[in-house]
Amino acid sequence: MTLDVEILSKNDNKLLERQEIRVLVGFSAQTPNRKEIREGISVKIAANPDNLVLREVVNEFGLKQVKVLAHAYSDAEKLKKNEPYYVLVRDGLAPKKEKKKKEKKATVKARKEPK
Repeated sequence: MTLDVEILSKNDNKLLERQEIRVLVGFSAQTPNRKEIREGISVKIAANPDNLVLREVVNEFGLKQVKVLAHAYSDAEKLKKNEPYYVLVRDGLAPKKEKKKKEKKATVKARKEPK
């Protein structure tokens, strides 16, 4: 699938050591998944796709384009330090934590006996 990637704005955030990029991604077939969007953007800005996180992906009904807010880091350590864990899981950069299932306790209630 070919993606038409157009950079709308690019800001350098020196405090967090990242680039904040607003992108318009056009496509011809079905909506691309997050991995395809990340790879398309990383090719356009010449960055490593493993150091790029999609913070916001907005798809409007009927349009063959998505608006994306991406953060590009220089290395993976800074990415994991600054981005929330759920964002890393959503982009496939971190494993999902499994929830522990709660065991149901057998509760016995004392009944009042009729007199």
